[in-house]
Amino acid sequence: MRVSALAFALLLLPGLAAAQDRGVALNMGRGLENGMGIGWTFKENWTLRPTLGAGYSAQSGFQASIGSTVLRSFGAGHRVYGYIGAGAYYGAANVGNGSAIGGGQTPIGTGTGSRNQNNQINNSVYQNVGNVFYVTAPAGVRVRVHGNLEAYAETAYQKAIAGQFGLSQTGQFSNNGNERIGATFGLSFRLQ
Repeated sequence: MRVSALAFALLLLPGLAAAQDRGVALNMGRGLENGMGIGWTFKENWTLRPTLGAGYSAQSGFQASIGSTVLRSFGAGHRVYGYIGAGAYYGAANVGNGSAIGGGQTPIGTGTGSRNQNNQINNSVYQNVGNVFYVTAPAGVRVRVHGNLEAYAETAYQKAIAGQFGLSQTGQFSNNGNERIGATFGLSFRLQ
């Protein structure tokens, strides 16, 4: 009697259900997704990562973002598990070091300004910030290090629906303003 791979996987599915328990986790990552955030496991193996951010800097002014990603965890136990997800975001996007063309204002001592044909200064010191609406599809793996401390590695495909990504974002592998692939590495502390 032959059993297909799909039927075998469906038989094993109840054994994979113990990957992640309910609770809240504080995530700290570096890479494509920088900074701190929370993850709320609202149902066993289902996690919501909401984003509501606001900030101000002298170079770029007021910035805000909103969005969320839903993740589905799977694994053979509580120590190591993988996850996949989907989400959507809107807000300010740091597009890295780009060129800002303006007239006559080069920061003193930088020496990076160069004259172009229109007598404007092309200055690549400033970071451009614009708004972007994008969808994301992350996939990753988490390893429980000790107690409530976990380490994670995540890769994500992101597609801009409106606006564009920068070309020099930390953790970004692709060099395309409309879609990008990148990685994030970090630590997570479960607060339950």
